[in-house]
Amino acid sequence: MTRTARVEPITEEREDSILVSGWRVVDISDPNGPAEVSRHDNEPDAIEAARSFERATSNEPGSDPDDNQDYDGGEIYDNEY
Repeated sequence: MTRTARVEPITEEREDSILVSGWRVVDISDPNGPAEVSRHDNEPDAIEAARSFERATSNEPGSDPDDNQDYDGGEIYDNEY
């Protein structure tokens, strides 16, 4: 079965700020129990790990092909002002 992963920040709240201390990859294929797959120091490493995780599971018998989901949830900037 093809698994679905999400990349999310690991945060710490301190007084008047929220600090991002790392990034984690979470398997969200089972809505009743998301499971952490891995932790990373930076977002690009976490994104690559999520892609590798999904790619590996898409090769299992009976799996749907990987949809090449885009993990970069950042804003889209338009260079025209």
